[in-house]
Amino acid sequence: MNITKSSLILFLVVTTIILPSGAIESCNPALYNAYSGLDKLGVEDAWDMGYTGEGVKVAVMDSGVDFATPDLIGTQARVSNASSPYYGWPIVIDPDSLSSYQQGVFGYRSQYANTTSTDTKGYHMTGTSKSGIYHIGDHPDSNLAQFYGKPVKILLVDEKTPGVYDTVYVDLNSNHDFRDDKPCRKGDEISYWDRDNDGYPDESGGMIYFIADGKTPLPLSRMLYGENAEMPKNGELVAFHCDDGNHGTMCASIIAAQGKNVKGIAPDARIIPVRLFGANDKHLCLIASLGYDGIPNTDDEADIISRSGGIRGIFNKGADEGSAFLEYLTTKISPSTTLVYANGNDGSGYGTCDPPSGEHVINVGATYDLWWNSSSLGGDVACFSSRGPNALGQVKPNVLAPGDRTPEVLPLWIAHDGKAAWDGWGGGTSGATPHVAAVIALIYQAYKDAHGEFPTSEKARDILMSSATDIDEEIFAQGSGIINAKRAVEVASEKDGVLVEPALLVTSPVEAGSDLRFNLTLSNYSGKPIDLKPQILIKDKTKNLTFKSGNESIFFVISRDMLDCDLIKVSSYYSRTARNTRLDKDEGYDLYLYSWKDTDGDRKAHEGELEVIAGPFYDWGYGFTSEVRMHNPAEKLGDEILAELKKRGEIESREIQIVIETYKWKTWNIGMNIDDNNVSISIPTPNTTGVYQGKISLERDGERKCIPISFSTYRNDEIKINNNRDIYENSKIYGRFEGDGKSSWDSRFYPIYHNGHDLTTIEVAWEDPNTDIDVYLYGESVFNASKIWKYPTKPPIELTKLKALKENGHSLRILGTIFMVQGDMVRGGPSYSAFYTSTGKNKEVITGELTEGLNLIILRQVVPGGNKYGENITIDINVTSFNPIDLGAKAGEPISFLSSGIDGIMGFSTGEVIRDESGPKTFKAKKGDVILIDSNDTSYFPQIFLDSNENGTIDWDIDVPIFAEQRYNEINPSYTDIIPINKSGTYFLSGNCEFYHLKNRYENNSNAPMKIKAPEQAGTYLGLAEIGGNFIPIPVKLVVTAGEPTSICLDTANRTVSNLPFEVKLEVQDKFGNLVENDTATAVIEFNGTTKNVDLVKGKDSINLTAPEKTGIYKIKAQSRYGISEKDIEIIDKIPIETGNTSINGTEIEEKMDQIGDTRGPASTKQIKDLPKKVESVSSILTSGNISLTWQASEDADHYNVYRLKGVSSEKLAEVKSPEYIMKGELWKSYTFRISAVNSEGNESELSDPVGIVVTP
Repeated sequence: MNITKSSLILFLVVTTIILPSGAIESCNPALYNAYSGLDKLGVEDAWDMGYTGEGVKVAVMDSGVDFATPDLIGTQARVSNASSPYYGWPIVIDPDSLSSYQQGVFGYRSQYANTTSTDTKGYHMTGTSKSGIYHIGDHPDSNLAQFYGKPVKILLVDEKTPGVYDTVYVDLNSNHDFRDDKPCRKGDEISYWDRDNDGYPDESGGMIYFIADGKTPLPLSRMLYGENAEMPKNGELVAFHCDDGNHGTMCASIIAAQGKNVKGIAPDARIIPVRLFGANDKHLCLIASLGYDGIPNTDDEADIISRSGGIRGIFNKGADEGSAFLEYLTTKISPSTTLVYANGNDGSGYGTCDPPSGEHVINVGATYDLWWNSSSLGGDVACFSSRGPNALGQVKPNVLAPGDRTPEVLPLWIAHDGKAAWDGWGGGTSGATPHVAAVIALIYQAYKDAHGEFPTSEKARDILMSSATDIDEEIFAQGSGIINAKRAVEVASEKDGVLVEPALLVTSPVEAGSDLRFNLTLSNYSGKPIDLKPQILIKDKTKNLTFKSGNESIFFVISRDMLDCDLIKVSSYYSRTARNTRLDKDEGYDLYLYSWKDTDGDRKAHEGELEVIAGPFYDWGYGFTSEVRMHNPAEKLGDEILAELKKRGEIESREIQIVIETYKWKTWNIGMNIDDNNVSISIPTPNTTGVYQGKISLERDGERKCIPISFSTYRNDEIKINNNRDIYENSKIYGRFEGDGKSSWDSRFYPIYHNGHDLTTIEVAWEDPNTDIDVYLYGESVFNASKIWKYPTKPPIELTKLKALKENGHSLRILGTIFMVQGDMVRGGPSYSAFYTSTGKNKEVITGELTEGLNLIILRQVVPGGNKYGENITIDINVTSFNPIDLGAKAGEPISFLSSGIDGIMGFSTGEVIRDESGPKTFKAKKGDVILIDSNDTSYFPQIFLDSNENGTIDWDIDVPIFAEQRYNEINPSYTDIIPINKSGTYFLSGNCEFYHLKNRYENNSNAPMKIKAPEQAGTYLGLAEIGGNFIPIPVKLVVTAGEPTSICLDTANRTVSNLPFEVKLEVQDKFGNLVENDTATAVIEFNGTTKNVDLVKGKDSINLTAPEKTGIYKIKAQSRYGISEKDIEIIDKIPIETGNTSINGTEIEEKMDQIGDTRGPASTKQIKDLPKKVESVSSILTSGNISLTWQASEDADHYNVYRLKGVSSEKLAEVKSPEYIMKGELWKSYTFRISAVNSEGNESELSDPVGIVVTP
């Protein structure tokens, strides 16, 4: 077909009218005429039924919340228990600020204001103090300080009772006058400045939630630090809450925005901000669910916790310690607290979901809502939305919600203009998560109205999932489907709908070939007939296309015969020889789908004929999307479905491959027995290892709901896999290479059961020699959950031992880091993986422990070669018995070791502790050496570089990494890595760890014992056993003890002062200088004509001697049956040590400051005198659909500088001669501007007041 050149534009051209943000009628009609998401999700219907989240508290665990932004004023949750010392105050959870205060400092991230000072010189007071004593300090918000160029002051006043400080003023206009600032006190805690008095605050001073009275402890301090917690004195501290970033304010606004600019889904819910600093997710969830008093269900805790993030660097997701703890929290400690977590933005590979991902944590995926692009065809799973299953083969995500450019509120430190404090660029699963949390708030209210109490987290989950809209996607992409608020509150209030309990199958791995049996309970509140249909998603058709790579985007039509399906998936790939995922610049192609209506009949696609369906409308990383998908394509068909490969950057391959796959839901032959409202299900599981998925479609009155089902199967001591037409392929893994910055990859999970405790060698092979697949082995373990409690107090609730899977073996990884500048952003992080396999080929071999019970093998494709669409894999397992090897010998003596089952030992080293603050460790190694790294730190980020240019200095951008790992575990950290040295040279090691350099190889001889010479120094040494060329990650322990005693050693200082005592230490040693602890001896000490006897217990002791008055050189002599030891000591007079006077008194400081002022003052005075006047009356008007700024002309201006304000920084856009500026804006973005005048001498005026607008159609 022919494509006109104009069709290469991705986004549809829309005639836009750009209104100043003040043109808002009836809650921003410009926005809600375009955005219908609330209606599509059934939110407005839920409102009409009276459900707005009233009485529900939602904790937003994030960067913070700006409660001064217009849409969030009044949404803060308060302590409602009248007996609490914090009664009436907002609830804020901020362990970081509390921790720094307990250490005696106001830390750089602290949001506590230090108001110990009463020196108010230079400031105008309010005149309202009853005592006449005001307290003053710096506002803790660094954004305010950066905006004004200096800290903003706050004033604390006792306005009702002398000495009782109750009111706070923030000098938000920075004029040193508190008389024109808003008073903040209990009940009215939000500080803001409405610069233009339009009813929309423009600058935020944050929210106060505690004023020190000298009697009341800081919130949470008693629970975390006990009775000895530091308590601020009366009037000397004010606790603020601000948003350090903007992520938390976005999330809070999606939940509870009040409609000044944006509508929240649960506007009557109340927000508890939980700062993500100073504690881990588990700890913060625990505190949020207990509240200030440490007791659940006492009305000072969260009912719902919304966390738009996850725990990174965990591969056994769902079976990890964090998931296990949060499962315990929400089922045992606080069953009525529901946890909602983002599923992640790591895209289309399986198993990319972030933990926690246990049974009762609700994980949220994202869909497209293409309102911003005038498309009616949204609702598909977003390409970036992470997929399930978790490591146990369980359903994730649970539900879907909009995650593509949803309306959001901005904190005022970004907008500086209340009417522009919003945009249409919220998104990701971060944006989808608060959508779900808000709908759950509606569920809580509806359920309580019907039942008199809030639901449990399990009940809330089942209501949410039972009411979701099935979109015919696979369940590892959609869970039960897209949330629907109307249906949810109908089910919660028992007015309509069907409640399925449980709403999904969650099971531990089951034995392959067994019957999986479970029961469901249906509560049909509608009374209408229900039809249950078990279904499985099967591949129907596949089509392969090849295109030449070029400079232009590539369009192609999806043939109609491929559209008769429930789900279509379009994937792209191309070959790469780099053998890594590093992208130093944009590379590859993005995939888009369009509905094409050939309105003019010319068979040429024009931009006005294309309606976008799906595509990567965010840049998630530096790479490209390798997959785009669409459910029910026939329903979105115009005349054709058109796909586009939109080029991001050059690729080395001359061809790019396309694979189009279609899937249909087919009848699933399982057993199902329905008895009234009870459903018994029996699934004959396959006789092979792997993960399997399906659903039971619940149909009622023309509606379809999805009951998602998934499970994994194990065999004993073997992995048996085969291919079938199921969409999840157990014998295949896909690269899904989507570029730099990606931290999760397409994964496969294989449970295996074992009796006993043995070694296993796992061999995984694949086809493409440029592909790298990492292998991980986990086994059952128990951990103590009390380890999460890092405070001196006893945990307020019982933290017991819990089960999880512990890593027992893994591939060596090389993770590199690069930083790129893209526009005005610098991006970096865990940015690429480099090829490394133990064989150097397309086979990975690891050795690890198989433990009693369930074990788990995980494959992660980390480097795709791109020569094939997916890798067919084989897995071989060899189990051997193995007992830990513990050796013992005397120093320097040979060991005769009769080994069985091993090929040799690499040894030995006592280890060295490496710390980052000391800088990289430099060491030389020879080919064949082995490095063993061990760590129990929560953060594990070691790197080893080869000094490639042999300059003796680490060059991060030149030297070659041979090993680099990035892992994190706050509860039960334990890491071991074995790094073979393949090239002699100088190496650099960074990261906190224990370092063992193994240099000697001892080979096993089946005909004779292995001969090992013990090291000469006593101590505990580690080595490694080798089997089949692989080192076992269970260190061989060699304990070297001292030999026979041969000498006595005397040690003391070389010099001491006359007439003072000094210590002499004595030791019995062997011939290598090791302490012989098992010996008892008597030594005779001779010094300065005196003799003393010393009995050495366990080979050592000491004696104090007194130095003679006369100076000189004296000999100390020790004699025992092991010989004589002598040492000279010098006796000296006491010499005073002179120290320089480095103190400077206050007068000297003032003089120094005066000198500094002298060098700057006159120039500053002259500059101030000669500066042009501040530009006034800046306004935004409309000029032909563009943003047009005008302002009052300045008489002394030669020209004007136009700046776009981006938070606290400014970007200069232009210099203009006349007092006007016109620019093109991007639809649904917020813009804030400031203008300055510049005179002919180049002096620039103070910047104008900010003015903001949002671009709307």
